[in-house]
Amino acid sequence: MQSPRSFYTTPQGLATAARVAAAMRRIWPMLGGLSVLGVGDASACLAHLGDAGTRRLAASILSGPSAGGRADAVPLCVADECSLPFCDGAFDRLVLVHALRARTNPLPVLREASRVMKDDGRLLLAIPSRLAGRTRLRGTPFAADTAWTRGGIRQALAAAMLRPERWDEALFLPVWPGAGAGPVFGAVASLFTRLGGMSSMRGLSVDRVGRLVCPGAAGVILVEAVRDVYCARPVASGTGRRWLSRVVMPAHGAAREHTRDDTPHGLNTLP
Repeated sequence: MQSPRSFYTTPQGLATAARVAAAMRRIWPMLGGLSVLGVGDASACLAHLGDAGTRRLAASILSGPSAGGRADAVPLCVADECSLPFCDGAFDRLVLVHALRARTNPLPVLREASRVMKDDGRLLLAIPSRLAGRTRLRGTPFAADTAWTRGGIRQALAAAMLRPERWDEALFLPVWPGAGAGPVFGAVASLFTRLGGMSSMRGLSVDRVGRLVCPGAAGVILVEAVRDVYCARPVASGTGRRWLSRVVMPAHGAAREHTRDDTPHGLNTLP
């Protein structure tokens, strides 16, 4: 499978980044004058966000030219997602794309992202859906990422003291460059146009029609989160610890029985 850096320079990669970025712009339509940091391999999506007044920077563990087809689209620095070289509260917005790639424990990445985010900042996470998301995203870097459910995302964010605010989705169907809404979604869009007289339905993309026809079945889940220190939840203990506690801790009433057994035979006790 291609690396994310090389994939997003291909026609399929450019189309994939454009569709994911379109969903991001629905959540963040205005980013003028804000500083945005992309963690993971988010430079291809960052190229579609904001305007000339947006300060954009991408941090990735891979070195090389910036993805997105333009070498100067987004400045890139080489950094570890778990140890970003920025001070606390340095950015207004954070975009995480392929940042949780094959990670069994996402907390170090999420907590480090929360550290460099301002108190009123917002984080946007793009991850594949467990509902056959990686199967439909075969051939893209999302297929190698860890798939999540919405419940699992909420638990991981709560453990990192983050609270989800808004949800969206993208990539309902595999991306083919130059393909429009496809025959199925195109027919549905035409049907809505004839029944409701909505001429704007003709210009709907695959993802827009997918949100109307089958919401919650997209290949990529997008969640916007904010910092919330009161939503932290303790990590559930495993069954092994509960079994060990039953072995170590005595049963109820064992202390009194042990005291009676230790009484010397023949010793007169007070009435």
